[in-house]
Amino acid sequence: MSLETTPQPTISVIIPTYNRKDSLLRTLDSLARQTYPAERFEVIVVDDGGSDGTEAVAQQSFPFALRYIRQENQGAAAARNRGAAEAGGELLILLDDDITVGTRFIGAFQAELAHAAP
Repeated sequence: MSLETTPQPTISVIIPTYNRKDSLLRTLDSLARQTYPAERFEVIVVDDGGSDGTEAVAQQSFPFALRYIRQENQGAAAARNRGAAEAGGELLILLDDDITVGTRFIGAFQAELAHAAP
């Protein structure tokens, strides 16, 4: 009998931001401590036309793939939509730039969805 395991799905975490670099860094730091495999998720930061130097975040090193997108100010909903359009993951997680998450957040999200699937 073969015991094949289904790989964990890829996940895109989308974070719109506007002039909140410091709180965004705290959010990214909490994502860096996830127990979910870093190669299975990406983080997409959509800078909605801010002027506080948020683009410097893209130069920092994180264990996950970080994509930085800048757009002219159009509001958080447009930034979320832009991130979703650019996402490569099978599942999307939308976070705000002032949310810090526990170390099992992404894994628990994925497990709950897998449990709820028919």
